[in-house]
Amino acid sequence: MNLTRALEVALPDIPARKLAESTPRLDPGTTFREHDEGGKCTVRIYVPSVFGMYSLEKSEWELVRLFDGKRSYEEIAELYSQQNTVQYDADTVREFAAGLEASEFWYKTPQEKNIQLMQMTLEERKKVLKGKNIWADLSDVDFPAFNPDRFITWAHKQTRFIYTPWFTIVCLLGVFTSVGITIANWPVVWQDTYNFYTFSHRTWVDVIYMYTLGMFVVGVHEFAHAHACKHYGGRVPAMGFSLVYLLPAFYTDTTEGFVHGTFYQRLIISFAGVWSEMIMYALATPIWWATPPDTLIHDSAHFIMMMCGIMSLVLNWNPLMKLDGYYMLADFVGIPNLKEDSTAYSSAWVKKQIWGLPVDVPFIPKRRRVGYVLYSLISGAYSYSILYILARFAGNFVRNFSPEWGFIPEIGVALIIFRSRIRLLVNFMKFLYLDKKDLIRAWFTPKHTAMAVGILGVLLIAPFWRESVGGKFILEPVDKAVVRAHVPGTITKIFVHEGQIVSEGSPLATLSNLSLESGLDEANARLAMASAQTREAALQYRDYGNALLERERSLKQVRQSSEMSGALELKAPLTGTIVTPKVNDLLGTYLKTGSELLEIADLTELRARIYISEYDLYKVRLGESTKIQLNGLMGRIDGKVNFVTARPVEGPILEPQVPENQENAGKPHQFYSVDILVENPEAKLRPGMAGVGRVYGARRSVGGLVLEQVKNFWGRKLW
Repeated sequence: MNLTRALEVALPDIPARKLAESTPRLDPGTTFREHDEGGKCTVRIYVPSVFGMYSLEKSEWELVRLFDGKRSYEEIAELYSQQNTVQYDADTVREFAAGLEASEFWYKTPQEKNIQLMQMTLEERKKVLKGKNIWADLSDVDFPAFNPDRFITWAHKQTRFIYTPWFTIVCLLGVFTSVGITIANWPVVWQDTYNFYTFSHRTWVDVIYMYTLGMFVVGVHEFAHAHACKHYGGRVPAMGFSLVYLLPAFYTDTTEGFVHGTFYQRLIISFAGVWSEMIMYALATPIWWATPPDTLIHDSAHFIMMMCGIMSLVLNWNPLMKLDGYYMLADFVGIPNLKEDSTAYSSAWVKKQIWGLPVDVPFIPKRRRVGYVLYSLISGAYSYSILYILARFAGNFVRNFSPEWGFIPEIGVALIIFRSRIRLLVNFMKFLYLDKKDLIRAWFTPKHTAMAVGILGVLLIAPFWRESVGGKFILEPVDKAVVRAHVPGTITKIFVHEGQIVSEGSPLATLSNLSLESGLDEANARLAMASAQTREAALQYRDYGNALLERERSLKQVRQSSEMSGALELKAPLTGTIVTPKVNDLLGTYLKTGSELLEIADLTELRARIYISEYDLYKVRLGESTKIQLNGLMGRIDGKVNFVTARPVEGPILEPQVPENQENAGKPHQFYSVDILVENPEAKLRPGMAGVGRVYGARRSVGGLVLEQVKNFWGRKLW
C-alpha cells in the first residue's frame, strides 16, 4: 500500500481518537456562586465559552470541579468517593459527564469543535451550520456582539447616583405626574396611538425617524440591564444588535449578574430595563403635553410615550411573553424554564390523553399541574395575539402607501412569524397520521368513503353561513322636532321637564312680550272704534264705505296681533319625549325670534346608522333583518334596514377610513350610510347609546364563499 495514502487514511483518526479517549474539562473562565433557593443549596455557574448559565446542586458542582481534562473517569470517581464518603463508579461519572455534554457545558478548543463537527452525520452538520446562519430564523436575527465591559465600568462610575433613594423618589414623582397627564388626556393619547397603529398619513421620513427612536429606546433599555449587572459585581462580556420579528432590538449578556447576585439583586437587574423606560416615559410625557400637535418633537415624544408606556406595559411588564416580566416571575417562583416546561407538559398531555399518541408526559408535581396548564394556555393565546397584531401592523404600514397590495406583506410577515409554529403543526399532523394511518385505512371502506364524500359535499354546498356586514353606531330618534320661539319674549312659565312624554298640541311654555300684548289691546280698541263708526255711518247713510274699509283694516290688525300673541304660547308639534336637559333652568330667559327652547323626540322608533365600505355594500338590501348590540345592555335587539344612501358620505364617520395615498391609490376608499330601524315600545333605549350593528343577508355555502373571494380577488387585484 502506498505510504502517502496510508498516512492520509490514518492521520485524521489520531486527533479524533484522542478526543474520544480524553475526559471533558471545565472552562477556565467559569464563575460560580452558591445560592439558597427554597432551603436547598444550589450553585449557579456561568460558562463564558458558550455564554450560558447553569444551575447544579452543590454535590454535582463538587463533582464537576474534578474534571480537568487530565484525570480519567476512574480517577475522578475514586477521588470524589474519597471526598464525599459515597461510592461512585466510572460508569456513573461517565453518564453524568455525557448529560452535561448534551447541554454544551464542557470547554472545547477550536480544534476539538472542528473534529466534533467532522464526526457528525451530514444531516446533523447541516443543522449546526444552519443554526450558525443569522438569517436562518427571521423571528430572531442576532448580529455579532461586541464587548462593552470597559465602557459600562466607566459609565457606572459616573452614574452611581441612579441607585440612591433621592433619585428613585424623584423618578417616581415624575412617573406619577406623567400617568396623571396621560389619564387626563386619554382620548387624545388613544387616538394618536390608533393612528400610529393604522399608520395613516405617514411618510418614509416618519418611518426613518420612528425606527431611529425605537433603536434608541431599546438601546437604553439594554444598557440599563448592563448597568445594573455591573452595579452588583457582574461583568458584561457581550452586547449586540438584533431584529426581533424585523423590529429593532439589542441584547446584553448579564449572566454573571444572575450568577453572583442574590434574589433581590437579580430582580433589580431584570427590572432595570423597565425602570429605564419608565424614566423615559416620565420625561417624554410633559414634552408631548406642552408641544403643539403635528410637530416633529410632539410626534417623537408620543412615540416614546407609547414605546415606554403602553408597549412596555403590554410587552415588557407582562409575564406571558419571554421578556423582563417573565424572567422576574420565573425567578420569583423558582422555575427558570416556566414557559418551556408548561408548554411541553400541556402539549404532551394533549397528545397522549386526547389524541392517544405514544408520547411521554414530563413529570410535574401535582400542585403545579393546573398552574402549568393555565399558564401555557393563557401565555400561548397572548403571544399569538401579539404576533397577529405585529402582522397587521406590517400590513397597515404598506397599505398606507399602496392600499391595493397591502395584504401581501401582511401575509408574508405572518408566514415569517408563524413559520416555526406552522412547521410544528405539520410535524404533528405527520406524526398523528403515521400513528393512526392503519385505523384510518381500515375505516375508509367504500361505504364509509362514499358517506364521507357525501357529508363533505353537503358541508360545501349547504347554505349554513349567513352573509353579514356590520359597523358601529350611535342611536338617534327617527322623528324629532326642535321647538323655537316664533316671536321674541321672556319665558314666564314652563309646563314640562326632561324625560316627560307630551302629546301633540300640549302646552310647553309661555312667553311674555309687553309690546305684543299692548299692540293687541290697541288693535282691539281700534276695532271697537271702527265698528262703532261703521254702525253710525249705516244709521246716517253717510260715508258708510270708508267706515267699512276701516273696520276691515282694524280686524286684520287684530287677527295679526292675535296670532303673534298666540305664538307666545309654545305647544308640542308632535307626540314624543322631552330630551332637552334642565329645561326649567330656562325660566326667565329672553328668547329671540328663532331661538331654540327645547327638543322633542319620538322614542318609540330609533335609528342606528352604520357605515359600510363600498366593497361590502352589495351585501345590504332594504328590508333585510339586522341585529344590534348596545355597549351598555345585555342581549341583541332586532331591527331592519330602512334606508341606504345613494352617494358616499362626506365628513367624519364612526368607522375609520382605510389609509390612502392619492398618488398610489386609484381612488379614495368610500363609505355609505345604512339606517337600521329599531322598535322601542318600552322606551328602554335612549338616544346617544352606542353599539355595533350587523346586517344579515342571504345564507351562503362554504364553497360559495370561497368562490366569491376568488372572484373578488381576481376582479379587484388582478384584472
